[in-house]
Amino acid sequence: MWQQALQAAGHPVVLLPMLEIQPAPDLHALRAAWLQLAQWNALMFVSANAIEAFCAQRPADTAWPQDVHAPRAWVPGPASAQALRAAAVPGHLMDAPAAQAEQFDSESLWEQVRGQVGRGFRLLVVRGGVVKAAPADGRAVTPDAQRGTGRDWLGDQVQSAGGRVEWLQAYLRGAPSWTDAHYAVAAQARDDGAIWLFSSSECVTNLAALTRSTPLAVQQDEPHSQWTGSVAVATHPRIARAARDVGFGTVHLSRPGLADVLASIESFL
Repeated sequence: MWQQALQAAGHPVVLLPMLEIQPAPDLHALRAAWLQLAQWNALMFVSANAIEAFCAQRPADTAWPQDVHAPRAWVPGPASAQALRAAAVPGHLMDAPAAQAEQFDSESLWEQVRGQVGRGFRLLVVRGGVVKAAPADGRAVTPDAQRGTGRDWLGDQVQSAGGRVEWLQAYLRGAPSWTDAHYAVAAQARDDGAIWLFSSSECVTNLAALTRSTPLAVQQDEPHSQWTGSVAVATHPRIARAARDVGFGTVHLSRPGLADVLASIESFL
């Protein structure tokens, strides 16, 4: 949707993969969670990817409960709320940050749900894990299927309020494998002064990692300095911080709404 909207506004868009999504190592745990939904008061999905991976393992003839024991579904922003609706989760059981929130994140979500939490409250956090590089000695890497990766901030708030938090890994994230064409697109975007829009801070760090071990067409003498002439638009302070850390010369922080991002982009033109 964003690609079409930006192009309709007269801004050519090139999509460059910065993140690869893979299945979780324990799909049985996802299916089992569907059969035990009533044991939790709420499920918090960290992203649309978490929702899609969780719902892909829904057993046949199983739907989100709607009785008095039905858990609520928490999400950090509009993209994940849309994914919940697509998965037929009842709208009256969904909680998300207010539309006018400055950021769509755990902090804004907590403002909406903190009143639900008390002693005995049970929360299941559905999130991803990271694909780790294989050790040089060839040993297999076993992902942490219990906790996954990501911020624990919201879980800490629930526990401080007397609740109990469990974690479920729904998918794995990792850096993609680029072709020569991808490297060429990245080099041209850097050299032509393209504006970079990242969906997460992990995408920024993946870009930096990919271009540290890259063909000569992309690599410059000092990897950290190759982005000093580039502009990044960031929709969250963590993304902005990651972009500055890898060397982007200009980083503009924008609210995460499409209209706000479009205004930020046009402010550079």
